Amino acid sequence: MRVCLVLAFVGIAASLAAAQDSKPDVSENAWLDYDVASLKNGEWVKLKLDRDGEKPLEYRLSCVGLEAEVVWIEEDRTTVESFPGTVILCSVGLKDRKVKRAFWGKPGEKGRELNLTRRILPDPGNDAAKGTAEVTAGKVTIKGKEHVTEKIEIKVEIEGFGAPIKTKQVIVLAAEIPFPLAMDEKGNCRASISEGKIEWKGKPTWKGGVVTLQFEGGTKSTLSLVDWGADAKATLFKP
Repeated sequence: MRVCLVLAFVGIAASLAAAQDSKPDVSENAWLDYDVASLKNGEWVKLKLDRDGEKPLEYRLSCVGLEAEVVWIEEDRTTVESFPGTVILCSVGLKDRKVKRAFWGKPGEKGRELNLTRRILPDPGNDAAKGTAEVTAGKVTIKGKEHVTEKIEIKVEIEGFGAPIKTKQVIVLAAEIPFPLAMDEKGNCRASISEGKIEWKGKPTWKGGVVTLQFEGGTKSTLSLVDWGADAKATLFKP
């Protein structure tokens, strides 16, 4: 069994790195961690990111179009911190989940096409990782409706310089929430590692989008679902 490390902050990190170039940095690998083929036109989620020592950020991911080979996604995850008030509209391959084209601009405008980078997603793997993981079912009330959830709690210890590094991650998923994580043919979470010795209690399905994701390891961060719906439309227009 693998350990899923959801890369919720990739777009924000890329935005910060590109701020000096006065335009966002969009990687062709930006959506590898999401099961984009399962998205339905109009689905959207709004998420809030809290990080130690940083101001909270809210961003939205929206499915705004489906074609034979690509899905169109509009988001401000990449722009919320360094380019507020703007959005990214990109086409993503249904099979390979790679970004094909990306446009940037303010809602209501025609987007400016961006050159894609080949930035690789951070590798969370470590051969020396060891720890435990437990899967439990639960329920949560969101927007006045009760939802069945899957909770995955992972505690890992990795050899550091002079002392072990301990991390804890708690992921809560619900099947009704859009933008689920991608899995491979064996049912393992795409954003995961197979290295290390992790003792699992239960088997995760990884079905559904994120309700909450908490990470502790030196610093603490929490990604929380704010809202979701099925009425999204593109606000940025292709030239």
